[in-house]
Order: sequence, then C-alpha cells, then structure tokens
Amino acid sequence: MPIERVPRDDQHWASDRLRFVNASESAIVCGEGAWGSLAELYAEKKGLRPPREDSTEFRRGRYGEAAAFEALADQYRDWEIKRAAVHVRDESLHMACTPDGYGRSPDRPGIGLIETKCVAQSIFRQRWLDDPSGPLDGPVTPPRHYRIQVAHQWALHPEVSWAVLAVLICGEWAWNFRLIEIEHDPLLEDRIRYCTQAFFHNYLVPGVMPPFEPQRDEALIKALYPKDNGTTIDLCADNRALTAVEELTDVQAALKRMQGKEKELKTELTGKLGDATFAVLGDGRCLSWKLQHSKPYSVPVKEYRVLRILKSKPEDDE
Repeated sequence: MPIERVPRDDQHWASDRLRFVNASESAIVCGEGAWGSLAELYAEKKGLRPPREDSTEFRRGRYGEAAAFEALADQYRDWEIKRAAVHVRDESLHMACTPDGYGRSPDRPGIGLIETKCVAQSIFRQRWLDDPSGPLDGPVTPPRHYRIQVAHQWALHPEVSWAVLAVLICGEWAWNFRLIEIEHDPLLEDRIRYCTQAFFHNYLVPGVMPPFEPQRDEALIKALYPKDNGTTIDLCADNRALTAVEELTDVQAALKRMQGKEKELKTELTGKLGDATFAVLGDGRCLSWKLQHSKPYSVPVKEYRVLRILKSKPEDDE
C-alpha cells in the first residue's frame, strides 16, 4: 500500500493517530522513550485510557514551533520553508507522522525535513551539549528519542535528501537558535519498522497488554484498575511476585526504622532549642523551630485502593 498524505484535520487527526505508531511514539516501541511505556501506549491505542491531556509541555511545544520557524526564517533567509499540515502514513507498516515542515536550501540537494524543538537552556546544556559547561554553540548530540523521531519521519519520506532539528533554546533573558543536522540512518529506520510491527503483532492485534514498567506505570495501573472485584488470583507459581513482596517488606521495615530515627533526632534537637526560635550550628547552618498556624479546611471523601501484606488470606466475609 502506498504512503498516504492526508491533510491534517484536527477534528479527526487525534482518532486517526490511534491506528498507527506515530513519530513521537516511535522511541517508546524501540525501548528508548523519554516518556511513556508500551503499556501506556497500548492502553491509549485501545481506548482503555483517554489520550494524554493538554499540558504545559504540550503547549510549550505548540507555541515554540511557531517561534522556531520564525527563528529559522530569520537566520536562513535564502531558504524556502513550508510548515506542514499533513498526516503522512503507511497502513501496511502501521507507521505515521505529522512533520513540522519541509525546506529547500541553496547549498543542499532536494527537499529536507524540518523538525522543531523548544528547549529550556538548562536542559539543552544537560542533555544536548557534549560539554555542558561549554558555550551554547558547542558540539552537540541530540537526545536519542529525537533522532528516532526524525528517522521515523525519514522512513515515511523516501523523497527527502536531508533532515534538521531547528532548536529554539529558551533562557530567562535570551533565546538562542541552533540548526542541527540529523544524518540518514537506514539501519535505525529498519529497527523502527521492526519494533513497530512487533508492537502491533505481539500486543495490539491479539489484544495482549504489554508488561508494566514499575518505574513508569503507577498512574496507568491505578487508572486501569480503580476498584477491586472481590476475587482471588493464584500467584503461587510467580516467583517474581514473591521476591517483590520480600523486597517491599524489607523496604517498608527500613522506612519505619528511618522514620523512628527521624523522630528521635527531631526530639533531641527541639529539646536543645527549648523556647528559642533559632539555633546557630558550628558549621554556619541554622536550625529554626517556629510556631505555625494551619488554615482550617475540609477534606473531600476519597476512594482509593490500599496494598497491604497479610500473613494469610483472610476468610471470606459471611
């Protein structure tokens, strides 16, 4: 099936995206996502949870895209630049993307892909610059998930000859602009195709939830299973479940010991302060023990599930 280019219609675009792995999701299926997990992506595609809500991060990206194109046009006035409003997709590969734009440059062959990013200066230093203490125009290596995103787009644009990241670096008092080349990587494109197919065939098509990632899926699990149904499942053969319970027991015991030690130390120090408000320490630091007043408020009733470790299964209620 040929690659389609469908004009982006915001009314249908969100639902159309659910049928594909999109460029911004590609790093997730490749196991290198900066956000999200396979289980979260599966739940969204299957309608088990609503799409990600608008957020300050999403708004920053939308607003910053326009500003990045302004900066690009200002810095490279001999370029032909066109912002894209198209959903590019390949039904047979289950892949799609919504490129930010295309460009032509006098010193480059053919058409190029333009992907914009709006990045805080501190993040650019920490995660982009090869030398975080160096100048903002120093050698740079874009984060892996952005390179995967561009490679995904390149796989759906066999006609393009080059690709760049147009990066707007936002500081408190000054904004800077960097144009970063992204090399064509056919091997990475092959990996993206393979991982996308595996995600569909192993999980989406048969309706099998991918394994949860404990570091990322806390909110997803609570959203998927807000209430218990009164049944009992058998985890006797699940050795990892037993190990996790033992580790949790050890962690909870350690936390309890630490909380007890914290209480002892606070009691010791407050006893030394007595009715004093402040105390100066030998290294120059200062302790403060001031009277504070809390404001009265009412707490709404909440309903939530609680995980406890019991010595044995409780008897069924009569």
